Amino acid sequence: MRTTPEEKKELDDWVENEYPKSIRRMEDSSPFHRIGKILIGLGILAYVVFVLLHLSFLKITAIGLLLAGMGVEVFALNKYFKSLSNDN
Repeated sequence: MRTTPEEKKELDDWVENEYPKSIRRMEDSSPFHRIGKILIGLGILAYVVFVLLHLSFLKITAIGLLLAGMGVEVFALNKYFKSLSNDN
């Protein structure tokens, strides 16, 4: 599929206009995404330690951290997708 110079210019203009908005949306949801990744990582680490050392309290902790991490990730995605519908 070949594009004409006019189509290429129109596409370049659109990208130039939309790219800063996209970056702003990602930056807004980034802190929540980072926290979610940390919680999920800690949950995985707690579960590995539980499996190796058979400390029963770590199983509950691992499950709690994994659920909290997934909850924060859902919140971050929700915030990102809501920002898509609020075009400024």
